[in-house]
Amino acid sequence: MWISVKFQTVGGFRSSEMVLVLVLVLQQLLVVLLVSQHALGLQVFEGEESVLLPCEVKPSVSSGSTTVWDRDDFRIPTVHVREPAGDYLKDQNQRYEGRTSMMEDALQTGDLSLTLRKPTFTDSGTFTCTVRRMGEDLHQGTVELQVKDPPPPVWPWVLLGVLIPIVLLVGAAAVWYYRWKKKHTAVLQSEIVEIREGVKSVLLPLKANRTFPQDVRVEWTRSDQNIRVHVFENSQTQPQEQENIYKERTKMRAEPLTTGDLSLTLKSPQLEDNGVYKCVVYRAGDLLLKKTVTLKVKESLMEEVEVSKGEDVVRLPFKTLDDLPEDAEVVWSHSNKTDKVHEYKNGQDQLERQNPEYQDRTSMNPDALMTGDLTLTISDPRLGDSGIYICIVYSSDGKILRRKIVTLTVRVYKVEKVSVEEGKRSVVLPFHATRCLLSEDITVEWRLSDVKDIIVYKYQRRHHMPAEDQVYGGHTEMNKDPLITGDLSLTIRDLRLTDGVYTCTIYDENGERLQQKVVVLIVRGLQIVEVIKGESSVKLPFQIQRLENKDIRVEWTQPDSKVITFENGELQVAKKRNFHRSSIEINKDLSSGDLSLILKRPGYKDSGLYKCTVYSGQKIQHQKMVMLRVKEPLEGSFIDRLRSLKRSRTSDISSQENVPLNSSLNASIHPA
Repeated sequence: MWISVKFQTVGGFRSSEMVLVLVLVLQQLLVVLLVSQHALGLQVFEGEESVLLPCEVKPSVSSGSTTVWDRDDFRIPTVHVREPAGDYLKDQNQRYEGRTSMMEDALQTGDLSLTLRKPTFTDSGTFTCTVRRMGEDLHQGTVELQVKDPPPPVWPWVLLGVLIPIVLLVGAAAVWYYRWKKKHTAVLQSEIVEIREGVKSVLLPLKANRTFPQDVRVEWTRSDQNIRVHVFENSQTQPQEQENIYKERTKMRAEPLTTGDLSLTLKSPQLEDNGVYKCVVYRAGDLLLKKTVTLKVKESLMEEVEVSKGEDVVRLPFKTLDDLPEDAEVVWSHSNKTDKVHEYKNGQDQLERQNPEYQDRTSMNPDALMTGDLTLTISDPRLGDSGIYICIVYSSDGKILRRKIVTLTVRVYKVEKVSVEEGKRSVVLPFHATRCLLSEDITVEWRLSDVKDIIVYKYQRRHHMPAEDQVYGGHTEMNKDPLITGDLSLTIRDLRLTDGVYTCTIYDENGERLQQKVVVLIVRGLQIVEVIKGESSVKLPFQIQRLENKDIRVEWTQPDSKVITFENGELQVAKKRNFHRSSIEINKDLSSGDLSLILKRPGYKDSGLYKCTVYSGQKIQHQKMVMLRVKEPLEGSFIDRLRSLKRSRTSDISSQENVPLNSSLNASIHPA
C-alpha cells in the first residue's frame, strides 16, 4: 500500500527532503540507542575510532593471573594476552597487531576489558575472555561483536535549516518509519569469512537482532551449487532435507528464533566447502529475511600425521584447488634425506632420482593435477620414515605454485584407551595383530607396565602360559587359537579393576620385537589437563576426602618412572627425572585431602600420563590418572613451529629405534 503525501516548499527546500533527512537522523540515533541496550553483544559501525569489549572479575581472581582474549573461529585465535609481567603479544594474530590494549592496572582492579581500535567487518564474531592461573581457568566470558556499515552522512547545510517545531512534528513519523523498515527489510549486509583448512569448525554469522514466530522456516543453502546445507523448521532441525555431504556437520545455536541468532556452525571445513552460502527465512511463503555469507577455505600450511609401525600404508594429505596446469611438476621431499621421495610430472610418476629407501613404496593419484589431490601414499611405513615432508608444485618455468608441509611420526606401538565403570570385575584388552606376523615360532607377552613391570599372560610356540602372580594368577585368559584368528586380546576376569597401562608385544624366534600395542585401562574416567608451553605452572588435580591415618605415602608416577614420593612430610624427587625440587609443589597437609601436583614451567617433555597412588602401609587406598598435554603456543610463527617440530622429530626417531617402549610412552599416549 502506498501513501501519497503533498509537501510544500519551505525556505527554498522541499519539506519532503527535510523529513527524509530527519528520518535518517532519528534512525541513526535509534540505532545507537539500540546498540547501547543490546543484551546479546556489541554493535559498532566500521570506521569508529575504537570499541570496548567488557570483561570484569573480582581483583582476587585477576591478581597474579593471566588474561587471554581470543577468537576460536580463527586458525590463530589469540587477540591479546596480559600476564602479571605485562602484555605478551609474541603469539598475537597479525590482524590485531597494534590494535588492542588493556588498562595498565587491569590485573589489580579486575577490569580486564579490551580496547579494539579501528574495528572492521572481519572483527565481527565471538571474543572470549579467559582468566587462567596455574593451568586452571578461573573465569571465562564471551562478547559478541558485530561491525556494521556506517549510516549515510547527513548534510550539514540541511541540519542548519531544520527547525525544532518540525522535529517535533515528524518525530512520531520517524519512529513509525524505523519500525516499518525494520519489519519489512529482508536483505542483510553480506559478509566474507576466511579460514584455513584444518580448523575444527567455522561460524557463518547471521544475527537478526529480532525475534521470529515459531512457524517460520530457516533455510541455509549453497547458492553457487543450489543445494541445501541446513534446514530449521517447526522449531527443530530437518536433517532429511540437507545434502548428504553436510549431514552431521552443521549446527545452529539453541533457541535461534527467540534470540534472533541464526548463525550456522560448519564442522571440519574443507576446500570443497568454498562457496556462497545464503540464509533465507520464510513464513507462509513470504520472505522475511535474507543474507549471504561467502566462505573462503584456504589450504593449511602444515599438518601432522601419526601411524604405527606395521600398518599397511600411511597417507600424507595435500588437497588443493583443481586449477593446476597440465604441465605442472609435483615434488615430495624429506627434510633430512637426499634425493626426492616422489616426483610427479606429465601425468606420470618420475622415479629416476628417487631416494632408494622409498623404492616401490610411494604412489600418487594418476589424475592428481586434474583433481587437485596431491596426497602421497607410502606403503609399509617404517621408523626411519618419520620426519618433515615438503611438497612443492612447480610451473613449467620453475615458479612455485603450491607448497605444503606434513610431519610424519611412525610409532613402534599402537595406543588405545579402554574405559570401564567403577565396580566392573572383568574387561577385554583388545589387540588384533597383523596376520603376516603370526607364525608357530612367535611369543606373545602381556605385561602390566605402569608402576611395576610384571607378566600377566604369555603365549609361546602354541602354549598358553597364564600368570602366576598373586593378583592376576588364574584371572587372565587369551583366545584358544590366536594364530588362526589373529585376535591376541587379553581378558581379565573376577578382579577389582584399577587404572593401569598394559602392553602386548609379539617377538619372533630370535627375540626380536615384531609388533607392540599399549592399552590404557581407565576406571572412573581419565581427566585431561592441557597447558600451553610458556605458562608459569600447571596443576594435576586430585582431591579426596580428608585423610585421618598418619601412615600415608603418596606417589605420583609416570609409566616409566616415579616422579615424586611424599611421606612423613618429606618430598623425594626421582633422580632420573629432569625435575628439581624447586619445580614441583604439593600440599604438605595431607589431611586436607588435596593431593594435587603442581609442575612449574611445564615443557614438552612433561607431557604424558601421570598416576597418583595413595598407600597406607602396602595397601592401596586411592588412585587417579591424569593426562597432561603441553601444547605449542597456538599463535607461534610458522617458522618457529617448523623448527621446533624438526628438532623434536629428529630426537624421537633416534629414541624410538633404540629405547624400549616405556621411555617414549610419555609423549605418545593420546586417549580418544
